[in-house]
Amino acid sequence: MHTYEHAPFQKGRRVTTEFSKKHAARDIFAIEGGTVTDTEDSMSQGDDRANMVIIRGPDTLLTVYAHVDPSVAANQAVKIGDKIGDVDLSGDSSGSHVHLARLPSGTGTVDDVLERQDRGLFYQFKSLRPW
Repeated sequence: MHTYEHAPFQKGRRVTTEFSKKHAARDIFAIEGGTVTDTEDSMSQGDDRANMVIIRGPDTLLTVYAHVDPSVAANQAVKIGDKIGDVDLSGDSSGSHVHLARLPSGTGTVDDVLERQDRGLFYQFKSLRPW
């Protein structure tokens, strides 16, 4: 099991709490560095699946951030604390929240992640409570 040195969304790896009419979304930051392997950004609330960002870390494991509208692209390098997207209501969602999952190495595509999810292969899964 992979554990994080810090809680995933504290300073530098956090959800922001500042709101304004210009910035109503909550930012999501990378909890570790790596390379973005794929993103999904075409899903809306009620769709079969959620928007997501998938990052391969230096340990070759994949970190999946679901219900996140990506602000990064495939093959982009990210560091801890880089903004990777905003929380959204994509997929089967009735309130703002983020799912965080870790997967063993794989292709890191959206299809790869969804296939593993269907087979129940997540070995660590966290859901941040709604706010």
